[in-house]
Amino acid sequence: MKKIFLTGILILLLFMSLSADIYIKTRVNVDPINAYGQVIPARETYAEQWVSDDFYLVSDGVLSYLFDLKKNLLYLILHRTKSYIEVAPPVDYASLLPEELSQMAQSLQQMTLTVTPTGETKIINNIKCQGYRLEMTMMMYPIEMKIWASEELPVNLKKFLEKVQPEIIKMQLRATGPAVAEIQKIKGLWIAYDTKAQMMGMEVTSRAEVVELSQKPASKGIYSVPAGYVKKDKLEMADIQGF
Repeated sequence: MKKIFLTGILILLLFMSLSADIYIKTRVNVDPINAYGQVIPARETYAEQWVSDDFYLVSDGVLSYLFDLKKNLLYLILHRTKSYIEVAPPVDYASLLPEELSQMAQSLQQMTLTVTPTGETKIINNIKCQGYRLEMTMMMYPIEMKIWASEELPVNLKKFLEKVQPEIIKMQLRATGPAVAEIQKIKGLWIAYDTKAQMMGMEVTSRAEVVELSQKPASKGIYSVPAGYVKKDKLEMADIQGF
C-alpha cells in the first residue's frame, strides 16, 4: 500500500513538472524625477513574465506583450484603452505609431545603439551573470544601460531566448534597423539592469532585477487577449501616454 502511495505521489509530481510553465518576476525601481521644478516621487512596480511551449506573456499592468508561437503572432495589449494590436514578427515599432507622430517615427529610424561586453561577472540571486554596456541615442536623447544577463539558468529557456526575447526587447527599446543586431550581442536572460536616460531636461534613473525565476502552473486564460478589448491597426495618442 505504501509503495502504491509513493508511486502515485511521484506520478503526480512528474505531471506537475511537465505541465508547469516558467514564471519570471522582475522588480523595477524608478528614482524621483525633477520635472520642471516639480518632483515626481520614486515608484516601485513589478513585471511578470510567463513562458510556455506555445505562448509568452509579459505584463506590468499597463502594457502587455502576448506572443502566440503557434500562429507566430504578437499581440500588443493596451490596458488603459482596453485595446490591442495584432502583428506578425519581425515588428517595426515605428510603423505602429499614429500619423500625428510621423516625425517621431522618422527619428526612431535614425536611432543609434551599441552594445559592449564588459568582461565582468556577477552573481545575482544565485545566477552567474555576464556584464554588458548598452548606449543608445533615441530622438537625440542619450540613454545608458548596464545589463547583467545569463545563459546559466535553473530552467530551460532556450526556445524563448532564441525566438521570443529578441522581439520583445526590440519592441520595449523601440529599436529598428542595425540596432536590432546590436541587442542580440547580449546573451541570455536579462537578470538585472540599470538605466540612466536624459530627456527634455530631465534625468531618469531606474533599476530592475529578477526576484523570482520558477516553474508553476499558469492561471487559466492567461495566454489570451482580455474579453471586450477592441482590435486596432495602429497606436493612438491615448496609448502612447501609457508607455
